Amino acid sequence: MTDRWKRLVPPAAGVAMVAALFVVIAVGNTPDSGSSGAKVLSYYQSHQGRQNASVFLLAYSSLMAVVFYTGMATYLRRRGSDMLATLTIVGGAIMAVGFCLGAGTTAALTDKTSKITPAAAQALNQISEDIFFVALFGGIALATLAVGIGSLRTKALPKALGIITVIVGVVLLSGIGSWFGFMASGPLTLVLAGYLYQRTGQPGSITMPDVPDQRSAETVAPKSRAKSEA
Repeated sequence: MTDRWKRLVPPAAGVAMVAALFVVIAVGNTPDSGSSGAKVLSYYQSHQGRQNASVFLLAYSSLMAVVFYTGMATYLRRRGSDMLATLTIVGGAIMAVGFCLGAGTTAALTDKTSKITPAAAQALNQISEDIFFVALFGGIALATLAVGIGSLRTKALPKALGIITVIVGVVLLSGIGSWFGFMASGPLTLVLAGYLYQRTGQPGSITMPDVPDQRSAETVAPKSRAKSEA
């Protein structure tokens, strides 16, 4: 039962992270960074329950990101990609920091909104809209590239999937296409979670020596030693 849970938890964490982010994006539509303080206050006062849910889901996603990418790193490390496995964990941790920053700034806007001045609300909204994207996109780009390159080097995943993973990571780093890379990372995470669940249930391949060749070599060796002694 313990081995089954070890196999199930990281992929389930990846699926849960994607589902939570989908809900956050679906219920979002928050004021942009150029909105006035009055508009920001009006929005958060009328959508307090929705934003409290977003805070919880972002915090939850940060934990799931750490669990999922740690599972991916463990899978890569077992197949010989040690440094890239470490980078996968680091990327997942940075990504989790981005989620926590988003949750914290949203909580600051939602908590006791009636006591915040329009100028303070505008400043907090600008921070909320921009600050967490740097950590979020940087972390997921690092983790995605590490998984993609590691899987190509060790053949831990199908070659086509490894190439797609690397492409998504490069798009995330491009700046211009980072948002598209982020959106593509959701379906990609679901596919990676499926392969992680499937592959971790399979025993690792072991190369056994060819028994007939081994016996013939053992037979020839004594004869050679006998001739040399004669």
